[in-house]
Amino acid sequence: MFIIRLLLLSFFILLLTACSETPSIDEPEAETDQEESEEETNKEEAAENDEDSEEEPAEEPELEPAYDSSGNVDILSPNFHKDYLNNYYYHSYGGVERGMTEDEVTAVLGEPSDENDIPVDDVFNDIGIRYTLHDESVEQVLITPKEDISLDEVIESFGEPTQDLPPEDTGASVRILTYQPAADSNFYIAVEGDEDDNVSLIYPAETSNVEVVNEDNVMDFISAYYDINVIDMSLINFEDPALNEEGYFEIPFVNIHHGLTGHFNVWPNGQVEYINENGEYAYGEFIPYADGEIK
Repeated sequence: MFIIRLLLLSFFILLLTACSETPSIDEPEAETDQEESEEETNKEEAAENDEDSEEEPAEEPELEPAYDSSGNVDILSPNFHKDYLNNYYYHSYGGVERGMTEDEVTAVLGEPSDENDIPVDDVFNDIGIRYTLHDESVEQVLITPKEDISLDEVIESFGEPTQDLPPEDTGASVRILTYQPAADSNFYIAVEGDEDDNVSLIYPAETSNVEVVNEDNVMDFISAYYDINVIDMSLINFEDPALNEEGYFEIPFVNIHHGLTGHFNVWPNGQVEYINENGEYAYGEFIPYADGEIK
């Protein structure tokens, strides 16, 4: 009897030992829950990274110049129209700057051609120059394609124009396309055709019937006037702008260095006029504006 009890006791001891060595069924489930949680966290982080990348698109590379040192311009290229159609290149383009003499322009672009059927003073392949009468310096730079480019090719390359004006609407015998940089711009780019509907001239032009100047930004137009004419604005004391009955701002000023007085007239379309101390018009500057900023 004692032996039987001893055997039974040994059996129960062995059974308990075996049970204690059996791994818990709940432990793997806990590990699985943790792994799933980590996977969900990783997915959320990946989604956030994707959203960040969508919110911050990569910056577009800077455009390469569409012209070379001889005045050749790749007119139908994106590098040309993405740049030219969004800027006011009236006085300067292709390495030519307003105020340059004819010799200085020749030093940049080489000798002009003998082209004489385009209404400009000098032609350098695809670039035309007009000089002022009083000192024969550069006043305007235009695009003058030497190869035939049809207006339809321009539309295919540049996109649909803001206006497509037939000869009866232009007051001339040619068709003209216009491209306005933005809805609020005070200038547009004109693409003028010839009698064969090929491009003869491309140039920026002012829009007179828009209002881009207000009380908040009028001094920005004055500042741009000084920047263009390379004049030190820090020597000038300005009074507060006043909108007169004729619809433009008057800004009296005093030059604290020379004691000179005068005032500026700033028109709604961006035209800035310097009026001297005698009340006489002395000089004016058109300040281009588009997409909420001065160009």
